[in-house]
Amino acid sequence: MNKKTHVDSKKKDILQAAMCLFATKGIDGISVKEIAEAAGVTDAAIYKHFKSKDAMALEIFGQYCNSYTTLIDFYRKQNGSFVSRFHQLVDEVLNMHDEDQYGLLLLSQHHELYVEASHSQNVRQPLEALTEFIEQGIQQGELPKQDVQLSGVLIIGAITRLSVSSLEGELPQQLAPLAVEIKQRLTALLSKGQY
Repeated sequence: MNKKTHVDSKKKDILQAAMCLFATKGIDGISVKEIAEAAGVTDAAIYKHFKSKDAMALEIFGQYCNSYTTLIDFYRKQNGSFVSRFHQLVDEVLNMHDEDQYGLLLLSQHHELYVEASHSQNVRQPLEALTEFIEQGIQQGELPKQDVQLSGVLIIGAITRLSVSSLEGELPQQLAPLAVEIKQRLTALLSKGQY
């Protein structure tokens, strides 16, 4: 039992180190050796858990993709006004960023591996969930008609750019204190100034 816990903790350390490196340097910009050094393990320990660096990147990408998609779907399915639910979603995303700023950075990358995985594995993307959420707001008469794909791209682009700017020191490391203004501006983008 203790050995299993040790193995699981090493895998978690490897994934955490890899995620940070993938998010900041890209998949092609790092080696398995660098991941091993950052995780405090040997190269062999990495290959015990993953057959390749790409397999590791796909697992991490899948986890983050699923967590953000699930989160958006959760708020889409809740009761209440669109704006109220959208604001709760933005609060949650900012809190997730403040706990783990590299997840949003990773999702903002468009490495061919991620694009291929999204298409071949039929992985539901956060953008798809967000466009459905925005479409729901339009159908309920709370948002004006608009190109939901464009609106979703703009919202996700703004949020991932907040993460980049936070990492680069252009914005504070913690984004949650900016939540009120962020929610106002994102809501204005969707409502075309009506809110």
